[in-house]
Amino acid sequence: MLDVNPVAGAIRCGTRRFWTGREEKLLRQHYPSGGVSACLAVLPGRTASSIYNRVGILGLRMPGNDGKVHERQHWQTTDQIDAIIIRTYQTKPDKRAVQHCAQVVGRPRWWVSKRALKLGLVAPRFKEPVWSEAEIGVVTDQAHKNPRTIQKALKRAGYARTETAIVVKLKRLGADRADPDHLNANQLASVMGVDRKTVGSWIAKGWLKAKRREATSLDDFWWIHRKDVRRFVIDNVAAVDLRKVEKFWFVDLLAGRDG
Repeated sequence: MLDVNPVAGAIRCGTRRFWTGREEKLLRQHYPSGGVSACLAVLPGRTASSIYNRVGILGLRMPGNDGKVHERQHWQTTDQIDAIIIRTYQTKPDKRAVQHCAQVVGRPRWWVSKRALKLGLVAPRFKEPVWSEAEIGVVTDQAHKNPRTIQKALKRAGYARTETAIVVKLKRLGADRADPDHLNANQLASVMGVDRKTVGSWIAKGWLKAKRREATSLDDFWWIHRKDVRRFVIDNVAAVDLRKVEKFWFVDLLAGRDG
């Protein structure tokens, strides 16, 4: 039974693990005609996986049944190899365990993963379902909100999407993620001509109404409605330096009819 990575004699270690010019010459002589099995016979101490890795580095290829050299060697399986793969995947292996399995059966890791899929040991990965018009409508209407909040809105509407899928979709749609009715502390500070700490002090003193939201950064956890900014300006005129405010925004704020 193929329970170990095939090798003739003791495995090379120490300085003997480095490949010599003579060994590489033997690889070039025997691999194209006999594959890994032929190389094992003339390279004592070299495992099947080490030979496979070395021929890959050297760019050696083995002709197929049609006599032509293909990009990859056509690896065959056996009941013994399948049994080892099944035994490995029954334990829900991580990447390291799959690599060890590949060394044991003398096959590349990509082949082992592909074989596990064919044996029904791994759930196939399906492409993301096409977005419906209704889903797109939900994400565009709420583009300014946190991806998690949008995900909950989609769930209430009967759709299931990951936060990553939502962010990617918004980027592809080129959706405007700015909320016309709200500003965060940084945005308000910019149009008022002050720094963020000043805005924070207005909030701390109770002059400016604001609420916390799911923060995307340490500087962006305050969520302030335009009507509350207007109320602050009206009630605290002395705190506003009219020379520093963004005048067009300021006029639009005061002329607004909301709230």
